[in-house]
Amino acid sequence: MGSSELSMLQSLKISLLCRGISISAAAKDALTRGCIPMSVREYPTTGGLTLVLEGDVYVNAPFDEPFVEDPEGTLLFDEREEVPFRILFRGEEFPTHVLPLPGYLFANDSHGRPVTQAVFSHADRARLSPIGGCHNRCSFCNSPLKSYELHPIEQLMEALAIAKADTILPVHHVLISGGTPKPSDYDYFSEACKEIIRNAEMPVDVMMAPRRDTEFIERLSDWGVYGFAINLELYDDKMARQIAPQKRGLGRQKFGETIERAVECTGGRGRVRSLLLIGLEPEEQTLKGVEFLARLGCDPVLSPFRPAPGTPLANHPTPSYELLESLYLKSVEITERYGVKLGPRCIPCTHNTLTFDDRCGAYYFSRELQWPI
Repeated sequence: MGSSELSMLQSLKISLLCRGISISAAAKDALTRGCIPMSVREYPTTGGLTLVLEGDVYVNAPFDEPFVEDPEGTLLFDEREEVPFRILFRGEEFPTHVLPLPGYLFANDSHGRPVTQAVFSHADRARLSPIGGCHNRCSFCNSPLKSYELHPIEQLMEALAIAKADTILPVHHVLISGGTPKPSDYDYFSEACKEIIRNAEMPVDVMMAPRRDTEFIERLSDWGVYGFAINLELYDDKMARQIAPQKRGLGRQKFGETIERAVECTGGRGRVRSLLLIGLEPEEQTLKGVEFLARLGCDPVLSPFRPAPGTPLANHPTPSYELLESLYLKSVEITERYGVKLGPRCIPCTHNTLTFDDRCGAYYFSRELQWPI
């Protein structure tokens, strides 16, 4: 399986994901206008520029991380062009749109709290965080570096209203995400999810770790949740116990039971996904993870690892282009056998994953694409 099986746009996205992008002086000036940040290092996988290439190919391209040493792509800017931003890649130029940061980036809510403490918009999705910090201590994640705290439900709802009203980066669906709660805070987390789902007036997904029973999955379904993200992250048990010991403490079987119940409660149809980190375990183990998830009727999500400063894996290398290409092509074959797709199904939400819209509306979609080329 060689590069000939990929289009140039697919090759460009893969290169941007693992090698990042360089930014010309003209492009930097156009993006910052002297005072606006180009990016916010909120999470390792969302810290770059979010770009929209032709054909609705979304990609988050890091540009100032230590691992970005020799990018193949360069972002150019020429105001005389109909599409002023372009990427020079392997001798060709590709028009692109650069998504802005949300308009509430420096705003406070009615109580003087930073709006971004509770919500942050990525592409067409608002991510709400009931929990600041995290109860778990996964080596790849920077959430444990933050103080653990509960965000009041009224803060979450005000933050969501502000995000929904933002005209700079309009949102069309919600992801309840952020840190994993302590067991003693499960009731608070449940109440927060219920209020958000019932009052968001747009589809809501919940990202969560398995619990010892599936009752919470069933309650979320009763409240009207749209979908679930139940992230396995690593298939290899030994490595998972080293890197994500609290999450994997329940065992892979519990992940399978939780995912299977979520698929049953949502009726399938691409509403349950599970992320696998690429580059922390051998390729064959990740492929076993793809098959494990696909067999359950779940969409595997391939997320290239990016090291986060201050974490135990800060110096771990990023995966190579060759590994990403190989895993993508082999994973597509697996998912086709089981009748699922590489997730996520929302096109803009594929910006930091190894996923491509196959131009079949029954599979990949967006509530409303905002950034046509």
